[in-house]
Amino acid sequence: MMKNQSGLKSALIAGGLLAAIMGQAQAAGQKPDFVSGGVLKVCTSGEFPPMEYYENPGDKDLVGFEIDLLDAIAKRWDAKAEYVVGDFKGLLPSLDSKRCDLVASGILITPARLEKYDGIPYFGSHIVLVTAASDKETKAPADVSGKVMAIEAGTSYEKIVADLNTELEAAGKPPVQAQTYPSAAGVIQQILVGRATATITQDTTAAYRMLQVPGKLSIPYTYDQSENYGIYLRKSAGDREMLKQAIEALQASGEMKAMLKKWNLPETATDVSHDVK
Repeated sequence: MMKNQSGLKSALIAGGLLAAIMGQAQAAGQKPDFVSGGVLKVCTSGEFPPMEYYENPGDKDLVGFEIDLLDAIAKRWDAKAEYVVGDFKGLLPSLDSKRCDLVASGILITPARLEKYDGIPYFGSHIVLVTAASDKETKAPADVSGKVMAIEAGTSYEKIVADLNTELEAAGKPPVQAQTYPSAAGVIQQILVGRATATITQDTTAAYRMLQVPGKLSIPYTYDQSENYGIYLRKSAGDREMLKQAIEALQASGEMKAMLKKWNLPETATDVSHDVK
């Protein structure tokens, strides 16, 4: 009798394992209803290199890290990604009108946005200090004391420099000479021609500029604070879970890491929690 019970127990365990495996396989094959027609519509501004942008004037196809990511997600759902380009401020409302199924445009995950839409964090972006690659003396923001810091006008980086100057003055050191410019490209140019010692920008922007001028720029310092970029979709617990599974599968397979390397982005950028509080 004991032998029969043992055999029955083994059969039940084996059956349970088989059911679990089949359940996982079924979950892996699930896809949202909005891609049932074989097309995944993604809204983006198309103006945030290296996340998504047109490589050359007149190009019809977007390139970038997020483009590769969305193409890979679409492939996992047996679909093809179709990109709908529009103004950044109109991207999330496009979900309401069903003009698109997902929004991906270097867009931050914020509590206010999550009140109305579902979002999956997938990329942690940091603020960094950028210098010329030949500069071996500037290793931290305080090392720019008494020197020129080029800053993109109208950004939060201006406050970072102001706070740094408060600290420097309190320590009896010369303040940073902040000079503002209208664009990120203009800021980087000041470093390349030697008019500025450093700038502060996002690691994504720095990565793109470093791809453009290989060997000319360096990131000697990364700030602690991090902000998460995410992919947004209409409120749906089921669809959100399937998007989360697709992102996690790409991370687990190493495909996400390969994309980071391709676009010169930090190798740990996608090591973020895909849940939101």
